[in-house]
Amino acid sequence: MTPPRELEERWKTWLADRNRRGMIMVFWIVLALYPAFGILDYQLAPRAALPLLYGTRTLVVLATLAMFTGVRTAIFERQHAIISATYTVLCASGITLMTVFLGGMTSPYYAGLILVIVGSGLLFVWPASVVLATHASIIVCFIGANSFVNHSQGVIQALSNLAFLISTAVITGTGQIVLHRLQREQISGRFALEQTKANLEAANTQLKELDRYKSQFFANITHEFKTPLAMILTPLEMLLGGDVGKYGAAEKATFESMFLSGMKLLKMIGDLLDLSKLEESRLRLKVGEQDLAPYLRYLVDQVQPLARRKDIELTYSSNAEQCLVYCDLEQMERVFINLLSNALKFTARGGHVRVSLHDLAGTAWVVVKDDGPGFPSELSERLFERFFQVDGSETRRHGGTGIGLALAKEIVELHGGHIRAESDRGARFIVELIKDKGHFRPEALDRRSQRREVVAGAREADRGIQDFAVQMQSREEFRLLDIVEATERRVIARDPDEDSRAHSCLVVEDTPDVIRLVSMALRPQFKMLSAPDGLAGLELAKRELPSLIVTDLMMPGMDGFELVRKLREDPATRHIPIIMLTARGDVEDRVAGIDSGVNAYLAKPFSPRELLSAARGLVKMQAATADILLTQRMDSLETIAGGLAHEINNPLNYVKNALVRVRIDAQALLDKKEMSAAEMQKLDKRVRDLFGVAESGLKRIAGTVELMGSYSRAGYTRELRPYDVSQAAREVIDLVLPATGRKVRVETSFEGDCSIECVPEEMNQLLTNLVQNAIEASPEETGRVDVTGRAVESGMLELRVKDNGHGIKPEDKQRIFTPFFTTKGPGRGMGMGLTIVWRVATSLGGTLAVESEPGQGTEFLVRVPVRRETQRGAA
Repeated sequence: MTPPRELEERWKTWLADRNRRGMIMVFWIVLALYPAFGILDYQLAPRAALPLLYGTRTLVVLATLAMFTGVRTAIFERQHAIISATYTVLCASGITLMTVFLGGMTSPYYAGLILVIVGSGLLFVWPASVVLATHASIIVCFIGANSFVNHSQGVIQALSNLAFLISTAVITGTGQIVLHRLQREQISGRFALEQTKANLEAANTQLKELDRYKSQFFANITHEFKTPLAMILTPLEMLLGGDVGKYGAAEKATFESMFLSGMKLLKMIGDLLDLSKLEESRLRLKVGEQDLAPYLRYLVDQVQPLARRKDIELTYSSNAEQCLVYCDLEQMERVFINLLSNALKFTARGGHVRVSLHDLAGTAWVVVKDDGPGFPSELSERLFERFFQVDGSETRRHGGTGIGLALAKEIVELHGGHIRAESDRGARFIVELIKDKGHFRPEALDRRSQRREVVAGAREADRGIQDFAVQMQSREEFRLLDIVEATERRVIARDPDEDSRAHSCLVVEDTPDVIRLVSMALRPQFKMLSAPDGLAGLELAKRELPSLIVTDLMMPGMDGFELVRKLREDPATRHIPIIMLTARGDVEDRVAGIDSGVNAYLAKPFSPRELLSAARGLVKMQAATADILLTQRMDSLETIAGGLAHEINNPLNYVKNALVRVRIDAQALLDKKEMSAAEMQKLDKRVRDLFGVAESGLKRIAGTVELMGSYSRAGYTRELRPYDVSQAAREVIDLVLPATGRKVRVETSFEGDCSIECVPEEMNQLLTNLVQNAIEASPEETGRVDVTGRAVESGMLELRVKDNGHGIKPEDKQRIFTPFFTTKGPGRGMGMGLTIVWRVATSLGGTLAVESEPGQGTEFLVRVPVRRETQRGAA
């Protein structure tokens, strides 16, 4: 990423200044040490070399003096690294020249080169290329200059000196390269920090400006809100006073709800306006000496009737008959009423709220304590933050804007006092006020001599609106509005004629205003009921069984989804249509609501006309569904009744005919005094056959009754026992064939052991139904039914019942196992036989299949496991 141009300029400037200061320091060091080392020359150098040595030192000193002025030029500013490096090499070259005459590479003067390298590393900040070039030049000059001088002795010393020189250059050069990088990063970090600081300062300035605009906007907009509010509240007051005409109870309740909501909005506007004034220090106090003892006693007496509506015991106590305090009583009343409304709101029915006044030396304490749920102690300071609420979730039980306590704190602190909150078995709020007036800030007082402040942008024409607001705020119902709302238990006013309405509606909602809005929309056609949460709504729905339920989604305790699920699980309430209202209109929420059983889903804010239309449609649909269901049940009852009549009538005819024939034979036997042995034997056989037919018919009737009972007791306890299918099939054939009275040949064939584990009564029913269906489907005289069974290797028993009847139509094949479906028509069957067969087979873990072609007969194949591994007695 390319660094910004400003950063690059900053870095170049800093680097030039750093190397300039290094050069100046080097100049002074050279001027001090270079001549001083001439003394060493005199002691060590040959006399012939002294002129050259002193000449070199003189040259370096003169060059140094000349460069003093060069470091201030623009050329040095641009080429500071090259110039400082060249000067370093110059100083090192002078020392190298000295070594040539003083022992070459073994000369102790090589230490001067080490000093030059170390000094440059400490005083100059160079890029890597300059560092490498400078140190390499010093070493190359030292080696090259001494290569032309023959010093045959001290080779080891020379190599040692060279090794130390090179090592010093490497270490110092590495340090210089790292230092260059670190200095660059430091400058970059400092630049970024300065930029961030500048941005923060600019943002802070903008934030202050926006905050000022916000306060100004609040002041202007809240003032402007009062104009349309006055145009709403004034006509409503006239309507309630009867100045426009007389209205019924329902209309009057609607107007009262509108008027109350308008006053709540007016109060909220006043609170926001005062907050904006406090932010700009524009709220002024009308301070005077007030006696808090009688005032608080009067205020508690005013609130007593409202507290009794929640069965709350409200008490007042004081340790003094008189407590004089300098304050603005109108503003302090807002503080006390806010604390009382909070205490009454959060205290349950039957609770206690205590107000106490403590006259102390120089201060007065007003304490409001309740025995409600309290609050977490760590939130005691945050309670007074603007718009903060202990329970800020969407499902909070108690509403509110979160500005009441914040405004109370601002007012108390404007008086120079303090307010704090404690929580121990309830909430406890303490207001501490200073009794005298010397502590008030002059700018916080309302001077009558000063021009009274008005809201910015207010016009002279608005004075009437201002007067209306002041007049409204002076009313007792407005002053105690928060307490009225906190103690109100009646959400929906009762209509005198509500019992005459055909339908009822239950509204489950934790916001009383929404309940009133829904009630206003639906009360012309519904008797209205209400519940504050899901638990109460569920209990009321089970008790009242309303025609319609309107519920909110987000509620404390039990939300709307859970309420709907519980209503749908209860047979008594599962049919009630439900409309869900919510401020969350996401697709996921709508799908979840429909999945849980919601009939209609309306997002807040909703249209009352849309709500009424949806309610009407759901109630009408419910009535239409009930009519259709009743008609279907009557049709099913007709079919079932006809089938039962057929199933019972045929065996009864068998019994009746058999008994008539027995009576005739018995009468003939009595009339005829003598009868041959052959006649007696024939009569005996006929009577026995008739009794067999009668017994078979009675068993058929018993089987029909048992079949109906078994079907009605779906899920009854079952006990698995061993069962021989081959023997049972033969017994069933012996019973069913005579009862049908049809001349059909029935053949059986079973291979191997056909014993299984099952419920014998159920398998008997399966065999009976399959055999009877086959016999009745086969043609008279030529009919044939084959009942076969065999055990297969997979541990299953295959049972086949095949007839040569007319077969099953393709369109009926998929419906023959449906309860009450029959192709025989009313009076000839119940349509339950094959349903029972399917249930028995599947309950044993088996399958049931049918193969049939029109005119080719029908074959039913039942496959059931020989043994069941499931727990015995399972339903």
